[in-house]
Amino acid sequence: MNKSRCLIIEDEPHSKERLQLLLEKYHPDTISIDGWAKSYEEAVDLLRPATVDLVFFDIQMQDYNAFDILSELQEVNFDVIFTTAHEGYALKAFRVNAIDYLLKPIDREELERALKRHFNRKEGSQVSMSQKWKKEMVLNKRLEIPTPKGLEFVPIQDIIRCEADGNYTKVFLRDKSKIMVAKTLKEFEKALEKHHFLRPHQSHLVNIEDVKSYHKGKGGFLILSDHTEIEVASRRKEEVLRILKSE
Repeated sequence: MNKSRCLIIEDEPHSKERLQLLLEKYHPDTISIDGWAKSYEEAVDLLRPATVDLVFFDIQMQDYNAFDILSELQEVNFDVIFTTAHEGYALKAFRVNAIDYLLKPIDREELERALKRHFNRKEGSQVSMSQKWKKEMVLNKRLEIPTPKGLEFVPIQDIIRCEADGNYTKVFLRDKSKIMVAKTLKEFEKALEKHHFLRPHQSHLVNIEDVKSYHKGKGGFLILSDHTEIEVASRRKEEVLRILKSE
């Protein structure tokens, strides 16, 4: 297995040095530390173009937190291990698919447990997590959604639409309920591409079966079965109409 490339986002030098020492001492052949950021700006600059496998993220840093930084990214395609002196962020950490949550000062055994989870995920993912999720959906024709209580299994036909909310997606169901999922709309689009879903706008993905009408305008808008109006981006108008007419 190749070395995992990692970043450390931490504004306390002594915490960063302890973590770096543990990684360099016990994982010289499996972990490569590619960078360190100690401010919001440095973190965003490092993460936006990053092609890393793992990020150690201090949750609370001066006037901002890790979730502020993650919300700036188009896609989170790396594993996250949160480090913090506070226990109150566990639920929120779960919602962004963090693989673990370590309390400071970092204990070596706890760190080893977290790294084992990362290595297992990396070794077992010959395809990306998004591709694996997509494959399972196509086979089962239902959506497996992680929630704070566990998992919900939603038949794909029960989904009316999905709406982007930063790195999250709101899923609107036929029974008028709504679920917030820690996956991007792009991941939903890829997973649902063979299930008659249409993306009329960068913020929206809709079930074609639920499109009741199209109304003219610069790009126009769609009316869905739940009476929601969905804007059609002008640059996507031609493609949207072509797809709707062919269904």
